Amino acid sequence: MDFNQLLESVNQNISEAVFRSDKDGLIYVNSAFVKMFGYTSEKEVRTLAISSLYKDPRERTRLINKLNADHSYENEEVVFLRKDNTEFVGLISTIMHTDKNGNVFWDGAIRDVTREREFLDRIRSREQLLESINKNINEAIYRSENKKGIIYVNDEFVRMFGYNSGQEIMDMDPMELYKDPNERAAIGEEILKLGSIENKEVQFRRKDGSTFWGYLNSIMIEGVDGKIYFDGAVRNITKEKEAEQALMKYAEMQRILINLSTKYIDLPLEEVEQAINDSLKELGEFVGADRSYVFDFDKEGGVCSNTFEWCANGISPEIHNNQNLPLDIMPELVNAHLKGDPMIVDDVRKLKKKDFKELLEAQSIRSLITMPMIHNKECVGFVGFDWTRKYHKAVEKEVLLLELFSEMLVNIRIRSHNERELHKLFSKTIEQNQRLKDFSYITSHNFRSSVANLVGLLTIIEDDPGNKEYFEMLKSTALKLNLAIDAINDLLNFEKDISMLEKEEINLLDVVNDVILLNRKSATEKNIELIVDIPKTLTLRILPAYLQSILHNLITNAMKYGVTEDQRKIKISAKKESKEVFLTVADQGRGIDLERYGGKMFQLGSRFHPDEESGHGMGLYMTKQQVEAINGRIEVESEINKGTTFKVYFNG
Repeated sequence: MDFNQLLESVNQNISEAVFRSDKDGLIYVNSAFVKMFGYTSEKEVRTLAISSLYKDPRERTRLINKLNADHSYENEEVVFLRKDNTEFVGLISTIMHTDKNGNVFWDGAIRDVTREREFLDRIRSREQLLESINKNINEAIYRSENKKGIIYVNDEFVRMFGYNSGQEIMDMDPMELYKDPNERAAIGEEILKLGSIENKEVQFRRKDGSTFWGYLNSIMIEGVDGKIYFDGAVRNITKEKEAEQALMKYAEMQRILINLSTKYIDLPLEEVEQAINDSLKELGEFVGADRSYVFDFDKEGGVCSNTFEWCANGISPEIHNNQNLPLDIMPELVNAHLKGDPMIVDDVRKLKKKDFKELLEAQSIRSLITMPMIHNKECVGFVGFDWTRKYHKAVEKEVLLLELFSEMLVNIRIRSHNERELHKLFSKTIEQNQRLKDFSYITSHNFRSSVANLVGLLTIIEDDPGNKEYFEMLKSTALKLNLAIDAINDLLNFEKDISMLEKEEINLLDVVNDVILLNRKSATEKNIELIVDIPKTLTLRILPAYLQSILHNLITNAMKYGVTEDQRKIKISAKKESKEVFLTVADQGRGIDLERYGGKMFQLGSRFHPDEESGHGMGLYMTKQQVEAINGRIEVESEINKGTTFKVYFNG
């Protein structure tokens, strides 16, 4: 094997840092050298001043002098510097060569013994101070022999693990000291592989079966007898672990609080329901509850209902059983919440009210915390946690989380209500603007037509003032204009706030007969038969003026367009079904082409027959507006040349 092959083999396999240098610096280093000193390439190392690799450059001068004197040295202990300025201890051996041309070279190798020195120092220190440590240190010190067991423990070890003596521990299987016996075997393999472990978190078991957390430090050494020993120490970190877990819990709580505080600010209303479910899950899991939920109060009905619920794995949902619960069966909860106070029950068995206690026990609830949702100083519901698998003593953070969550829910309710009202106002504004536009068009059309007729007639009368026929035409046109003005006034009066009117209990048959009486003369003149089929006892709580207007418009429309030469009957009927009263006005007249006019049926200004010059297109529009204003609905069925039926549904 030539020199290059040898270098390649060394470079790939040896763990020591190998180098060659001359008076000008490094001319060769292997991969281990690059790695040991923390550089990225051989080229980078060769550009360095060799003295920069020493913590104390004077050490290099000393070694060069030694080479010049002895031509070599072995295992000189030196503190070197890595690229990142960290230090390590190395044993350096170097030999000086001179080639045939008289050039001087230094070939050498460095072995990193930092950890070895640390381990040896630690062992020496422990040996020197062992007796003092045994009496004073609060760490459990031990020595064990490979494949044999523990051969030494200090007094703290005995106390920490709860035994009576060190001999008792040395006589037992060391695996019994671990919560998970398999962990000891894994730790042993790790030490054998790495030589040591530091601050490894382990759960240990005491003699009485209780457990504690400890930091385990251990080092493997070879004794003077050639045997393998493990020297180690255990520090009880149970309190630190509990503090760490408490800190993590606090940090998680902070995150949840921030999340709750910001989550609902700009959340679209359509995403609120899912967000509430997500928050219930997050809160429930954080506090370790079995259920978290939201209830809404219905004070008028005297009940409350479960509207949202989250359940932990294995816990049965109860939302279906918690609908329309009477408030009087839970007086402790209701009274506390009406005052704005939380309800905290650590043990349901201690509740005094039997009905409430039985309700909770039927759902396997052992402990609970509930917090009222307060809006405008009134309780509108509550949020809460349940524990079903164990009894739970409430802590401050749980109450704080529920309080914040209840405030968030109240705020989202307010925002939801305000946005719905804004949307209604916006929709109403758009609708009113459109009606105003349609109204302006109809008003302009009707007035322009009538005014044009008046002007024309006045011009004719000036030419022929004695003609009475023209005066009759003038009178007729003026009456049409007056009717148009009346219709416009009716429309404007309808736009008044409905809250100004009061509902009354009325007999439907009486109102129908009153409207028919007003139109009896016209019906008689046109030979129209009005048939009424309404029970005498049928009543409605409604705005009388609106009902009269609805009936008047539907009946007069039927009298205008719902009769023919052969069919001159109009039927008005009504009956009650379930919680609704529905009224029908049916004729057998010319009918309406619903395919053509169905979408415009109730629009302002709509007309459906070519001879409707006398109409203004406001009747059906006002009828629909009045029906909907009292929370009713109107439908129409019609077939050309067979008749039309209007159906109006009222809340009974």
